[in-house]
Amino acid sequence: MTATLAFLFTSGWISAVAIALLWAITLVIAGRSPEPRVTIANLAPNAISGSALLAAFGLAMRQTQVLWLALLLAISLVAFLIDLRIRLADQACGLRRRTD
Repeated sequence: MTATLAFLFTSGWISAVAIALLWAITLVIAGRSPEPRVTIANLAPNAISGSALLAAFGLAMRQTQVLWLALLLAISLVAFLIDLRIRLADQACGLRRRTD
């Protein structure tokens, strides 16, 4: 068992397993919601950000070129900012300053 886990981590395959699990959970949650398309649209940026981070981790474990890592981290950052914008837009009315 320990040898298998060591192989999964040192080879970077743990990232592929985690990405598959991340997207499976995202799709199950979206499928169970009353509005699956809206839910998947809201969850996708977060899942993309996580996927890019996990892929960067897996490639770093394989000691790949830094350019690929930087690209994946940039994709993760952009997806995170999109996710943040979606979340803040949902709370916009509560964030407005009241000067009455």
